[in-house]
Amino acid sequence: MIRFSRSEDYAIILIHSLAKVYKKRLIPLPEIAKDHHISLLFLRNLASILRKADIIGAVEGKHGGYFLKSDPRHLKIGDILHVFSPNPFLPCCEIGSKKGSCDKAKFCSTGVVWRKLNQEFLQKVSAMTLQEFIGQERI
Repeated sequence: MIRFSRSEDYAIILIHSLAKVYKKRLIPLPEIAKDHHISLLFLRNLASILRKADIIGAVEGKHGGYFLKSDPRHLKIGDILHVFSPNPFLPCCEIGSKKGSCDKAKFCSTGVVWRKLNQEFLQKVSAMTLQEFIGQERI
């Protein structure tokens, strides 16, 4: 299973929720937190980061909430992932904590294949628009 960081994963969930109602209504974070069983505090932190990156906006007040600033047809998944990981990489094996590389890299023949597939996957996902991503849930 491919694993993104929790921040990346939950940011995509947050953006996905906003994209589904793009230009229809504002969504309060407690609603998203409840629907997806995510900590409200964690969502607030993600929303703050995404606001600073100018991906989402917010309206404060009793009837406020969050909204997507760009059309889902133009926003790329890579734009969202890049906010949390400037150089995203999905580890295919354990990475040594001291050197930042795998201890077995010299003799691991499968690592080359995994890294190539990892790069191809990230390129494909990064180029996908949010609208394309949303469309994939129907397949």
